[in-house]
Amino acid sequence: MTSASWNTGGESFPAGGALRADPDASLREKILRQHNELQILFDISSAVHSSPHLEDVLHQSLMAILRTLRFKMGAIYLLRSDEQGVRVMSLAAQQGFSSALVSSIRSFPVKESWLSDSGRKAPVVWLPLDRLFFPELRARMADEGIQEIVRIALFTQNGILGLLYVANHGELQIRPDRKEFLTTIGQQIGVAIENAQLFESVQRAKTELEISFDAIQHSIFLVDASGRILRVNKTTETVYGEKNLLGSSYWQVLYSTAEPPSGCPIRECMWSKRPVQKEGPHPRWGGFYRFYAFPVLNLASRLERIVYYEKDETEARRLEQRLQQTERLKSLGTLAAGIAHEIRNPLATINFNAQMLQRELNLDASQGQMLGDLLQEVRKIDTIVREVLSFARPREPQFLSGNLNDIVRHCHNLSKVHMRKAKVDFHMELQEDLPDLVMDSDQISQVVMNLVINAVEAMPQGGTLTVRTLFARDLPAVVLSVEDTGEGILPEDEGRIFDPFFTRKADGTGLGLSICRRILERHGAHMEVESTRGQGSTFRVVFALDKGSWEEVPGGTRLN
Repeated sequence: MTSASWNTGGESFPAGGALRADPDASLREKILRQHNELQILFDISSAVHSSPHLEDVLHQSLMAILRTLRFKMGAIYLLRSDEQGVRVMSLAAQQGFSSALVSSIRSFPVKESWLSDSGRKAPVVWLPLDRLFFPELRARMADEGIQEIVRIALFTQNGILGLLYVANHGELQIRPDRKEFLTTIGQQIGVAIENAQLFESVQRAKTELEISFDAIQHSIFLVDASGRILRVNKTTETVYGEKNLLGSSYWQVLYSTAEPPSGCPIRECMWSKRPVQKEGPHPRWGGFYRFYAFPVLNLASRLERIVYYEKDETEARRLEQRLQQTERLKSLGTLAAGIAHEIRNPLATINFNAQMLQRELNLDASQGQMLGDLLQEVRKIDTIVREVLSFARPREPQFLSGNLNDIVRHCHNLSKVHMRKAKVDFHMELQEDLPDLVMDSDQISQVVMNLVINAVEAMPQGGTLTVRTLFARDLPAVVLSVEDTGEGILPEDEGRIFDPFFTRKADGTGLGLSICRRILERHGAHMEVESTRGQGSTFRVVFALDKGSWEEVPGGTRLN
């Protein structure tokens, strides 16, 4: 009977005790040993190439060793740092241990000096049971009749990455003369671990990049050198609402044209191979946008891709314009208040003296008409002065809870006769469950009345005036809109209609909308306008609400 040991060196002992060489047995032992070594290396190589994932590589490598050498138990630990930054070996793969035992051998600390010195000098070590770190593991090994284990360092040229432990028992025990082979196994698994960790690092970075790419709240396109769309983010899919964007020509999606138009930032980027930045209205949505196109060049400086990014700054632009206008209004208000006071005193004298002359002088008809015209113009100037003072120093609002629908109905009652004479059809579309607002009802009535009168005057030949209220829960905000079918606003006037003293009315002061804006600013609200020449205008007043300032109640919405 020949020995099945993996490391006997080819010697066998007959029953008589005399040592006798058996060349055939020695050859068989050598062939078996080489076969086992090759099988292990082959299995580890197969594990590395079958899956790039670290968990699969570790498990299959461990099973290859245990299966070929017929060992019962083994474990692989990987070097990591705990929450305090202490270097530990953490269990990453195991075979042959119960769940209870696994929970008690999950990790153990290692010293930096061992990693840099002892671990490198002695990559393979045979350990007796009394040198095991875990007492539970020592007891389990003793129960199985296992007296030693082999510890193999898993390393690369960059250092130790982990440790492989196998229970050294049975017919195919490993002896120290196979240390070089075991070192090779440790190095091979170490390289596999490094590659798997690199793969997982790349995959993690790729996932994070994809999440970041889709999380950007502006449209992004990745376009190839021929103009085909390779990739878009989630925002682009939502904004453009098209399912088959990939593979389409960018000019068909962005411009709905048969070829790229002149001034297109992507086209200019293709020609110049340099970043291009532009701003202006969007070719499909209008508004105000910033457009960016960045070239992606290969090592030969050839254009491969273009990253196109469009940022909607319509609201930011409007806010900037409102802030600029607010600053202008403050400056003009201060100046106007001073001028108005200087005018008011001499104007009162002129008015008083003119009235005295009218009563005391015996004037003919033409002279009386001239003096009457004088008094009328003085009263007009006085009206302007009072409006200027109201604009410059508006009274403090008295904030109370009120409903915008009630104010709209009140203004409608006041203006019914005026609208009937102007041949204007009035429509009210009021949302009944509108939440109350904390406001000065008189001042908001002034705003609504001003918008209604402006709308009527914008329709000299008659038309339709529609006033709507709604509760925009997505903002959240209460919105009032006043829409007319009049002449519309000239494009060059749209940026000036809120400026003080700007008007195209023959008898207007140009302060109405300016005063309205001042009132709304004090209420934390703002006004927006949309107009198409020849079709009409829509003025919207937006009263923003805090998220927690209202709640749904039976029959409507209530402020908290």
